[in-house]
Amino acid sequence: MRKSKIEEIEYLRAFAFLAVVLQHAIAHYAYLPETELADGVSLVILLIASKFAVPLFIFITGLVLFYNYDGPFSYGSFLKKRFYDIAVPYLLWSVVYGLPQVLHQGGGPAAVIDMLRLFLTGKSSYHLWYIVMILQFYLLFPLYRSAIGWLKPWVRTPKRIGLALLAAAAVYMYLMKLVGPIYVMAEQWRIPIITPMFTEYEDRNALFFFFYFVLGAVAGLTLPYWREWLLRYDRAIHIAFYAMSAYLGYRCVASFETSPAFAIHYDDLSLLRPVMAGFLILSILVLYRFGMRMAAAEGSSPAHKLLTAVGRYSYGAYLAHALALTFATLAADWMLPGVNVTLRTALAFVLCAFASELASFLLSKLPFGKAVTGIGGARKNRVPATSGGSRSASG
Repeated sequence: MRKSKIEEIEYLRAFAFLAVVLQHAIAHYAYLPETELADGVSLVILLIASKFAVPLFIFITGLVLFYNYDGPFSYGSFLKKRFYDIAVPYLLWSVVYGLPQVLHQGGGPAAVIDMLRLFLTGKSSYHLWYIVMILQFYLLFPLYRSAIGWLKPWVRTPKRIGLALLAAAAVYMYLMKLVGPIYVMAEQWRIPIITPMFTEYEDRNALFFFFYFVLGAVAGLTLPYWREWLLRYDRAIHIAFYAMSAYLGYRCVASFETSPAFAIHYDDLSLLRPVMAGFLILSILVLYRFGMRMAAAEGSSPAHKLLTAVGRYSYGAYLAHALALTFATLAADWMLPGVNVTLRTALAFVLCAFASELASFLLSKLPFGKAVTGIGGARKNRVPATSGGSRSASG
């Protein structure tokens, strides 16, 4: 029997997608010559507020997989579904972004090889690295399922959930400390495929993002207890989150150069840093609580309907948004000529998010829409997310 849908998931997908678009809008404008100190500070605040995007997407993947596949499991059917829902749209959009690059370098057999390289590395466009990384979790899901599944009978109280997550978080943050040494070691190995995965392509190595997937797995396996745990420690989580936000903001702004010329640095906000990892974990917890509150409130308001729609079409919109952002930034500069960078960033973000979602919606309605956006199939009934999280995950 097919499980009911977790109500807050669409909201979380919407948050993650909008955060991705905001980050990329910031990346476009932050380093322009006209960017001033006030813009730099404003963009740091916006960037910190949106850095959760990739970890939240990974968390959602882990949650949905472990929630849906806690019974009989066919690896072949599982991979087939992911191939059509995830890989096919990725391959098509890789062609859209990568074909101009390949043709610019010449045609012939070399073009086919170049296109295959772009498929495997996600280098057709700057945002496709994430798809290469997330596909690794799908391929290795049976291993994660075997390793994590035995925890389910034990993680049956909020206290035990907390202990399990603290242990996994400690291991993960220690791994983040080893990213640098691992990079140096891998360069010396010179092993095909292995060395690049820990050097040139370390940002798309799923090993460096495993905790967010495990966090989602725990939530998916123990949904009512997970919600209860978040409710119990709600105040402490929020205090820690705001304290770390302030600390990261201070560190980042302090790294700006003002002489001989103004220059912005966002190195302190890299995903693969121990302190940043701790902050991102807290970000996911805070966002999930917010999603629970939204799901427990009246669901017929315009905000609820809008976020639900954004979440539903988010994958196709994610694939399309890099193309949409090119036009959104041009439009923002045309509509606000000479206006400060912060406002142009905000306008480009809004235009890009709207255009991407609209494109995903319209493409999904075409006969081949599922191949382009990954959207299709029957909808599930929702699992109500009470503010206390006491209801069963099966509704």
